[in-house]
Amino acid sequence: MTSYYLTCGGMFLLALAHLSNTPRANPVANAWLGGFFCCTGSAVLAFIAESTGLAIRYPFLVPLSESIRLLMAPSLYLAVLYFTSARRDWKREDYLHFLPAVMFLPLLFFGGPHLPRFLGVLVGISVKLQLLVYWLLSFYLLRRHSRSIREVNAEVQRIDLKWLQYMLLGIAALMLLWYNQVFQINAELERFTGVGYLLAIYVIAFFSLRQREIFPYAAAEKSALQEVIEKKSPPPRVTDDGIQRLKAHLDHLMEQEQLFTDSDLNLPQLAGKMDISVHELSYLLNKGYGQNFYQYINHHRVERVKELMVSEKHRHLSMLGIAFEAGFNSKTTFNTTFKKITGMSPGEYRELLVRMDTTGH
Repeated sequence: MTSYYLTCGGMFLLALAHLSNTPRANPVANAWLGGFFCCTGSAVLAFIAESTGLAIRYPFLVPLSESIRLLMAPSLYLAVLYFTSARRDWKREDYLHFLPAVMFLPLLFFGGPHLPRFLGVLVGISVKLQLLVYWLLSFYLLRRHSRSIREVNAEVQRIDLKWLQYMLLGIAALMLLWYNQVFQINAELERFTGVGYLLAIYVIAFFSLRQREIFPYAAAEKSALQEVIEKKSPPPRVTDDGIQRLKAHLDHLMEQEQLFTDSDLNLPQLAGKMDISVHELSYLLNKGYGQNFYQYINHHRVERVKELMVSEKHRHLSMLGIAFEAGFNSKTTFNTTFKKITGMSPGEYRELLVRMDTTGH
């Protein structure tokens, strides 16, 4: 039981850390994440109570913990929803996520240990099914986020929420261990359930406490970016002639000022340079170039890398040094983007240049 005690304590400690916003980022999302950890800790506490006799001394402990479990899945989903939104306000329909908990709470609390068996089974199945559905919805939000942030950022590695993906996988491991324990699918695996819970908690804590601010913008910019990401705002009224003028202006900025070499360049910054709104710039890139912000800026960076590779002035630079000079600040993004655009890795492209220089072709 020691591992269960440690898991329970670890969950409540994680809840406290996120409710107090220890990561110093994404406060609303972390509050919901803290709520999820609190509910999970309560679920482990209920198991401990049933296994040690505490449930007999405190008959309402298990029913209360069971009802709190119905808050667990919605809290996780809302945490991910706020992590993946540049700007989001609470909506009336959000209350519907907590309707099952409100419905079951009086039943569990007043029914206590005398709750009919079929109702207990119904609650148990509802909790497990609810958690699975909300976990899938959360993972979907995360996948959508990885695509949508390319509308507003050219360097996404720091804000692609990989840590949240790993955390969700850790939660999935917890779920599988829990399902195996409840349905007794594999007796050998069940022997390691407590240790598995504890290891999963360490993984979740490691990744959840390493997060950064995802959308470090002013409130007005966040609202505009959310509209761009969701594509809900009507397209700007820009004529074909207007698009051509804006393209000429943007091309000038890229060629003469080489703004793409700023590794922190984002959609609001470039829109400010052009003196247009983020909606207009996003529309210009999509309509005028058939690209999103990520594709447009990194295309220019790749072209700059090609120029630097044949520049005598920059022969002293390593491949990574050239990438940084062109505006990339991530080796992974550089390698992936370069190969996607050219069909070759940076090393292969450089070898081709050397061969061409040697043969004169």
